Amino acid sequence: MRDSRGLCAVLSLSSVAAITFGSFTYLHRAVAEQVYVYNCGLVDYKPVSLTKYCADEGVAVGDIQWDTWGAKEATGVGKYAINPCVPNCVYGTWKNADVKVRLTKSVESKGKKILTQIAVTTTDGKNLPLGKSPSDHWELVSTPLG
Repeated sequence: MRDSRGLCAVLSLSSVAAITFGSFTYLHRAVAEQVYVYNCGLVDYKPVSLTKYCADEGVAVGDIQWDTWGAKEATGVGKYAINPCVPNCVYGTWKNADVKVRLTKSVESKGKKILTQIAVTTTDGKNLPLGKSPSDHWELVSTPLG
């Protein structure tokens, strides 16, 4: 009986040590390998929206749901939205399309990996609203515009 208590104590201490070490390793790796994206002057992590023109936000991708997120690329789906600003931007009607989203071109800044390019492609293969192509891409800016 006494031996089983000692064995239980040793196993309990071993379990606590393993869990503590595993948690530390997981958290350290998560922080050290974190990947970000430029979002109108901000360094952001898995944003739900990205804009093409930070000053007026006339073209954006919103409701982004990320499927993959890594140092070389991130992929997901979202809604592409564009405001034609007719008769003006306040009263313009937003046009939308479901798109696949892909972030690429990783750079390192201040010890952080940052994705700097976005490409979107319609999920149905039709042209983007107000566009002549089913895809669009742009550089994500590291400084706010406007």
